[in-house]
Amino acid sequence: MTINNQNRAAWIKLFYYLLIFLYLATTIVLIYLQVKPIYPIVGAISFFVILCIAFSLLLNLNFIIYKESETKVILRYYPLHPFHHQFKSIEISKNTLSHFDLDMKLFGLRPEITLYQQTERGLAKYPSVSISSLSKSSRKEIINSLQKNSLKK
Repeated sequence: MTINNQNRAAWIKLFYYLLIFLYLATTIVLIYLQVKPIYPIVGAISFFVILCIAFSLLLNLNFIIYKESETKVILRYYPLHPFHHQFKSIEISKNTLSHFDLDMKLFGLRPEITLYQQTERGLAKYPSVSISSLSKSSRKEIINSLQKNSLKK
């Protein structure tokens, strides 16, 4: 089973680019037309753009690929915000997947999954992964898959 949000991630990235393009184009047009008073108008537009970007940063949107094979559970993710990092991957054998936590942060707008693996030295905790960019049905599929494969049921 493979779950990914490639289409949704592409739309989110497109939204970032369009937002910045429209912001710059609007500002240039306002300067070119010599609209008076320009500072409050550009300030209001800037406030709206910054608010949109801050909200999306709070949601911590990710491009997610979840794969369940016969032996492993693989969760790959890539931050979608403009100041992104590199791909990160979590691969856990089904035999050692202990359990997972689902935390609903930011008033339920940012669900995060934390995976735990049973190792020879004890319980290993992986970093939390925000799944807010997934559709509700995809989230449910991932949660059902993890519940099915967890050692602690």
